[in-house]
Order: sequence, then structure tokens, then C-alpha cells
Amino acid sequence: MNRIYPTDEAGRAAAKGPLEFIACNHCGFTWNRAFDPALIVYDSEYENDQAYSPSFRAHMEERAEDVVGSAPEGQPISYLEVGCGQGRFLSQVVKAAGGRLRSAEGFDPAWRGKDGEGPDGSSIHRTYFDKDTASLLSHAPNVVATRHTIEHVPDPVAFLVAIREALGPSSTARLWVETPCVSWIVRNSAMQDFFYEHCSLFTAGSLAAALRRAGFASPRVRHVFGGQYLWAEAVAGEATDEDTAEPETEHPSLELARENFIRHWRAELEAARARGIVALWGAGAKGVSFSILADPERKTIDHVVDVNPGKQGFFLPGSGLRVVSPQGSAERKPQTIFVMNPNYMGEIAETAREAGIVARLVAIE
Repeated sequence: MNRIYPTDEAGRAAAKGPLEFIACNHCGFTWNRAFDPALIVYDSEYENDQAYSPSFRAHMEERAEDVVGSAPEGQPISYLEVGCGQGRFLSQVVKAAGGRLRSAEGFDPAWRGKDGEGPDGSSIHRTYFDKDTASLLSHAPNVVATRHTIEHVPDPVAFLVAIREALGPSSTARLWVETPCVSWIVRNSAMQDFFYEHCSLFTAGSLAAALRRAGFASPRVRHVFGGQYLWAEAVAGEATDEDTAEPETEHPSLELARENFIRHWRAELEAARARGIVALWGAGAKGVSFSILADPERKTIDHVVDVNPGKQGFFLPGSGLRVVSPQGSAERKPQTIFVMNPNYMGEIAETAREAGIVARLVAIE
């Protein structure tokens, strides 16, 4: 969903796979049992940087303060990030930690920089983190974070176990996990939020259960970013609390919700197209998914707007729609722009105004 393609033909020819999401009615964990990890490649062509958005940067700053604030008082901070991407959040933690920082290290095979070097004095290793690569760490971490990574893993408990084992039996490090909330997706019938690479989706209860099962104690889970994400904290060590979570409410079948979603938004797109050029704002996974669901034959959507320069000039997978800058969109003179995430509506309206876009903005919600 977040790979970039040089032509519309290449985008349309992107590898595809089926979504067959099922849910456990006891814990609420939801997964795509048709997922094939061989179809997914995370490398330098995978572009999912959201930090060009002021709203998302503010969200990251808040999460960085949480991470730094959880470090034991009086101790220097040795920070580890698993799945750090291009180091955006790593940089936020470095800045938030200030003089308390002893080390900041990340692991991600998609890192585009020099292996072993990272932004703002950090270190990023172009590999996965486990007990075999833990020797690359300069200091034993006392704070660990993994953000928007676990949902990409077909065996999330094994992923958490690998982190726990790599930290070592004597570790008491704090672990932070951020991931989408499937309860929010289902409650809002947000069909555009089911992505192929998001093969593992959690409720608050199932994320806490996974952390306990992996050897992390006292998990606390809350909702952030307008309820869209779960933000969990736990500590390495033997669990002393039992899993007392109540069974989750049974998820309804999403077939009808999906049909209604497609019917509604195709009608909205067609009505908008009758008034003039139609665009989407947001070339991330939501935009990819929405364009495939609502305009599979590319009859109504003209282009996609995104503030990430790494996506501009490229084409979406599946639909093959071209991604342009806000200024590029202004040249196309869209009459209606559908906004993929309502959390960004305020900043998008301001960016559109500054770029000279005069269009009706419609949030997908």
C-alpha cells in the first residue's frame, strides 16, 4: 500500500492479495488468514512517512514525551526503537530526552541511510531486531518503542517474544507499542482502513493479552489520535497480574458495511464528478484502499494530493492514480477533494488555501 511506482501502468500491476479478516470473539484479535508475507517487500521503495503533517508531528511529539517520561527517574535514557523507519520518531525522542539521553538506536531493514548511523546522533541498523542482532546495541535499553510495526507481522506474539528475549532475562525496560485500533475501524465502518500489509489488528484487550503472553507485565492500553490508535505501555518482567479482561463484544459481519460503504462513496464520487474535477487528499494506505474500493475503473478520481514530497510525481498501487503536490493540484483546479482522514481536515483546509486550491473538502467518515 505504501510502495511508490514510477508509472500508472506499474501501479496498476502491483501485486495483490485477498483480504479474509476474521476475529476472535473472546479477545477481539483480528487477522487476515489469507495473508501471504511473500507478497510484501519492505525496502527503500516503501514510503510511509507521515511526519510532513503538522498534526501528525504533534502526535509524535506527545508520544515521545510519554516514552521519555517512562524512563526511571534519575537514570540516563538508553532508547531502542524496533521498526524505526527513517528515524522520524527516533529524532523526536532524542530531542525530548535532552541531556538525559545516553543512546538512541533503531532497527529497520527499510532504513535508507548509512548502516549504523541515524539522525540527530542516533544509530540505525538496517536489519531486524532479535537476540542475534541485539549485540549491535551500544547500551542495554531501558526504554523501547515499536510504532506501527506489529500490525504488519503475521505472528505478533512471536514478534513481541523476540523483543523480550533480545532484551535479556534481567531487563526491566519499559516497552511502548502503537498500532491501529480495530474496534475503532469496525465501529466507524471504516472499510478504507483494512489494508493487506496490516495483517494483525488489535483491540485494547487483545493487545494487553499479547503483551502478557510475550513476557511483559502490567500492560496499560489507551486510545490516542482521535481513537484511531492504541498506545500500550508494559514492562519487561514476569507477569504478576492475571488476564481479567472481559470478552470482547462480537464483531458484526462486515459484508453489509462494506457494500454500503462502496455504494455510498461511489455515488458521492459520481455526483462530485458531475460538478467538475475530483481529487483525493492522502496518498497513504487509506487513499490506496479508498481508490480501489470506490473507483476501481478510475472513472471519477483525477489525481491524489499529498504533502509528502517522497510520494509526489509517483503513482498509487492498484488504481495507478498520480500523486501531486498541493500546488500541482491547484493547477488541475479540482472542484471537490475527498479527505482520507478527518483528523487532518483543519490543516488540509489551510494548506489548500495557501496553495490556491478552491474546492469543496469532503471527509471520509
